[in-house]
Amino acid sequence: MQQLKTLKHVHAHDDDESVQKLLTAWIKAVERYTKAFKDNPWWYNERASLSVLAGAAWTLKDWFALEEFSTIKRMRTLTPGVDEGHLRNGRCDLFIRNPEESIAIEAKQAVQRIGVRADGETYMNKALKAAWDDTGDLGHWEANRRFAVTFVVPTIPLSEVRIGAGKRVQICPDKVKASLNRWLTDEPYFPGWSLKPTQFAYIFPKLGSPDYVDGHRYFPGIVVIFDERLRANQIRRPTEASDV
Repeated sequence: MQQLKTLKHVHAHDDDESVQKLLTAWIKAVERYTKAFKDNPWWYNERASLSVLAGAAWTLKDWFALEEFSTIKRMRTLTPGVDEGHLRNGRCDLFIRNPEESIAIEAKQAVQRIGVRADGETYMNKALKAAWDDTGDLGHWEANRRFAVTFVVPTIPLSEVRIGAGKRVQICPDKVKASLNRWLTDEPYFPGWSLKPTQFAYIFPKLGSPDYVDGHRYFPGIVVIFDERLRANQIRRPTEASDV
């Protein structure tokens, strides 16, 4: 039997070792899960995806991660355009610490349709904005750095990647790869809601695996996008990005 190929990539700023390490570890964690089970961790929900990211952090030496930790957040008001600055008790999705710095993360997940008739971005953009808004509620004291993290799960119509019409579903790896490449070409750098360069990674393991079929759609893998919210007095200097 021909071994199915995996499409994976890490795009991180050259001077951001922490995010580079975390994204690389995240890819390894996803691969580990898909190799162990005829299943995947991305088609469940945001909480499942966050647990994989937290687990990836724990695999790194002297890194730690806590999900759903208690925090103090800024109060949102119902008056358009007005923020009174009150504080409230809340929870942050994920807190990560390593020897150099701490990271607070607010996350969202989008199931994004791609393919011939899909725009490939509507739900992704909504999730990017929601995650960005949530990071704005985090006080600067919660961590050294704050990130809006968006998990994007692309889904392809089964009719576009299926081979034949028998009861046993067969998927064409080349058709899956072609559909993904078209989408990745349209979204080469996954711009975040901040409109600043983001850092991201994606993994599409075992292209063509029938284990990723649900109903009439195919779920080939997952993208994670890191959009950093800087403090008002922070200016990140322009930097090159590295691709792994």
